Amino acid sequence: MTTNLWVEQSWYDYKLSWEPREYGGVEMLHVPSDHIWRPDIVLYNNADGNFEVTLATKATLNYTGRVDWRPPAIYKSSCEIDVEYFPFDQQTCIMKFGSWTYDGFQVDLRHIDEARGTNVVELGVDLSEFYTSVEWDILEVPAVRYECPIY
Repeated sequence: MTTNLWVEQSWYDYKLSWEPREYGGVEMLHVPSDHIWRPDIVLYNNADGNFEVTLATKATLNYTGRVDWRPPAIYKSSCEIDVEYFPFDQQTCIMKFGSWTYDGFQVDLRHIDEARGTNVVELGVDLSEFYTSVEWDILEVPAVRYECPIY
């Protein structure tokens, strides 16, 4: 399955915080993302061996240390297909994201809409830019966060 999306990521980096009054009131900067630390979030079950986002766009730095980075990406993921009831079949394609080198204590990956006390977001993606198809439809797109296994 090929999915075109924006990987919206936000995190705090205390090394990138500053006091605006000491820098002429500057509260925000746009910097090349390859000049700062970025979490190495990848699609584990990719089908083509490409683990990187498509384009390393600029990141937005806030004086508080908050970093926002929204690069576009094209992911090809592998899905198990069951066509036993074709053309009335339903397919489930899971996209599993995570850090390649950091464990869950170093990079705590959470969905932006995740509420406290839950690990499921019923609508895990923004479908406002989704192009409808006459052959198939998206029925649901939940996001589920799994706890980090301790080894």
